[in-house]
Amino acid sequence: MGRPRVYDVGTHRVTILLDAAATGGAIGLVEIAVPPGSGPLPHVHGREDETYHVLEGEVVFTVDGERHVVRAGGTAFGPRGIPHGFHNEGTETARLLVVVTPGGFEAYFAECGTPAAPDRPPSRPSPEVLARLVGAAPRYGLTFVPPAR
Repeated sequence: MGRPRVYDVGTHRVTILLDAAATGGAIGLVEIAVPPGSGPLPHVHGREDETYHVLEGEVVFTVDGERHVVRAGGTAFGPRGIPHGFHNEGTETARLLVVVTPGGFEAYFAECGTPAAPDRPPSRPSPEVLARLVGAAPRYGLTFVPPAR
């Protein structure tokens, strides 16, 4: 099925474990390392659902304005068409296993990320990286939304 591909996407380290090509389009499977104080902007997917399983740490998921604290061993669901996001409010890096159904969105990470250097953690994203993340979003049916209050 191929070797995992590892990218730095903003402050996250994203490992693509399975892509749509390897699963006949059924799923994409990624692992995301989320440093303390980090998380993606709230967003909406137009094409796919995301199921998050917390492998390590604790993450606050916000789905349709509702906050859910999910600890290691717990799972959260980000349905398509509904605003969702997550944030690591802890002091340790959290690790998430993310199943994207159907597959294909994992290509966004490959397009927008930079190949990870194993001896260095991801750095704060530059304005160019942020522009790349926002600019590629429409091609993947991704819309960023204002944070819920």
